[in-house]
Amino acid sequence: MSPRTTKTTLDANADIDAGLLRSIANGLLTMIANQETDTAIQYQQFNNQICGLQERILQYEETFECAPEGYTLNDSRIPHFCIPCGNGLLRPAKWIKLNNDSTVSGYADTDGPSSAPHIIDLYAAPDDQYNEDANTTPVDSLPPWFRFLMVGPTTDFTLHHNALVDHDNWGLMRKVHRYRDLDTEYADICVELEQLQVRLNTISQS
Repeated sequence: MSPRTTKTTLDANADIDAGLLRSIANGLLTMIANQETDTAIQYQQFNNQICGLQERILQYEETFECAPEGYTLNDSRIPHFCIPCGNGLLRPAKWIKLNNDSTVSGYADTDGPSSAPHIIDLYAAPDDQYNEDANTTPVDSLPPWFRFLMVGPTTDFTLHHNALVDHDNWGLMRKVHRYRDLDTEYADICVELEQLQVRLNTISQS
């Protein structure tokens, strides 16, 4: 029984007896108890919702404070790796992971748990030099000793590789390995071409 119903009943029954009055009082007490129960349930539901939202906020605030699984801190390993963040702006990749297909995945420090990694081809960033007129100067050719390390015997290349690891520049390391792979491929094609030329000469002379 609501307070309004109770007031109406009392106003309409000035000579109300004790039994009816007791019934009205019990109805009010029941209504109050039910409202208290409903209020307690709603309070707990709202409190659980607030706690859940707080946990989500904390999760976003702490996102990528530690490296995601398989990723490492981009501590100048790929200094040119920047990720679009809207309105034509870019942010440097904070966490990076080397993939098996010569690409690299990365996250910016503003990414969240639901963000997809940004993937780029791994390459060495150009290091252009400029003259007094702000024009790029010609690139120096590779020193012979440096090229020898890249395409020479495995032991020499291993020393070169270890130096690149110490330098910790993934793009430069990828470029040097790619150069060696292309040189090996070029040598194999030259051998195959010579073999085909020998067969061609044999056929021509027969």
